[in-house]
Amino acid sequence: MKLLEHDNHEWNNFCAGNRTSFKVIYENYFNSLFLYGLRFTDNHEVIKDIIQNLFFKLWENRKSLQDIKQPRSYLHRALRNLLLNSQRDSKQYLHEPIDEEHYSFQLDLPIESTIIREEERLEIHKQLKDAFRHLTSKQKEMLYLKYVKQLSFKEIAEILEISIKGTYKLHQRAIQSLRAQLGQIGNSLFSLIVLYFQIVK
Repeated sequence: MKLLEHDNHEWNNFCAGNRTSFKVIYENYFNSLFLYGLRFTDNHEVIKDIIQNLFFKLWENRKSLQDIKQPRSYLHRALRNLLLNSQRDSKQYLHEPIDEEHYSFQLDLPIESTIIREEERLEIHKQLKDAFRHLTSKQKEMLYLKYVKQLSFKEIAEILEISIKGTYKLHQRAIQSLRAQLGQIGNSLFSLIVLYFQIVK
């Protein structure tokens, strides 16, 4: 989602109690937050409920949010925390507590492309899917935020609640892991990963 230039203006108005600005923020970010939520769970109703809960809490605590300078990263971080809490509270984790490296995060690859034949595309998709299984959830989340959401390292650091230096290291380790898994296939396949995520070198 493209960051709107007037986001900070709307955010400040919302913090001052402007309901119109609150509605604008909700409408601007709902789709982006919903798509991010799908990385954690495929239950649409759960995601919608959590987003509604997030915005309810935002309105209740609006007066204490005036110092937020990056609304986009703040909202994604807040949603992430609520989703992780939901995972921790779900029955599937009652006997297997999750931590920052073991939580559900799905990183699906776009399979559409006009530059390769269908059978090649399916094989590449399979190889990439296998390679991503070796990444931690946080590494997959990093790649999603960087190359799908196109966030800066600073914004990603805020969402993941780690240092910017830690964000660079996380990104480097993810790329190194993919290179290790795909090395036997050849450099051309890694180049296709770059293309899929629209990395500009």
